[in-house]
Amino acid sequence: GASLNQFGKLNSNIWLNPTPVDWDKEETDLTYLLPDRFDRIYWNLLHSATRVSSVQEAKEIEGNARLEYNNLKHYQTLAKPLGLFTEEKAGIPRTAYKGIIETRLESNHFLFLTPPMEELQKEFEGAI
Repeated sequence: GASLNQFGKLNSNIWLNPTPVDWDKEETDLTYLLPDRFDRIYWNLLHSATRVSSVQEAKEIEGNARLEYNNLKHYQTLAKPLGLFTEEKAGIPRTAYKGIIETRLESNHFLFLTPPMEELQKEFEGAI
């Protein structure tokens, strides 16, 4: 491809879920994935997350946490120890949705690495 297999080593660790899903028989309503609905749901999830100032603080709280990064270099500093993808394209982390990268620490709760809330509000303007 155009990337000349830039991420081949990383992609080789991806595996296909061995449990087949018959989507015709699933009674799951996936309309929540439509952009307007998804953005509203995702914004509420982000907005309700506790803002923390460190990964350690995120590990110590109950529930979802949000840790802000100020620029790409700051994001990379936070992401690398977590084992997250640190690459970027056009100044945005490659795995981001509207600048947001989500992961889970040692629990089922999310840790969101996000730009400052003021920037997020602009990205989700139609959803809030």
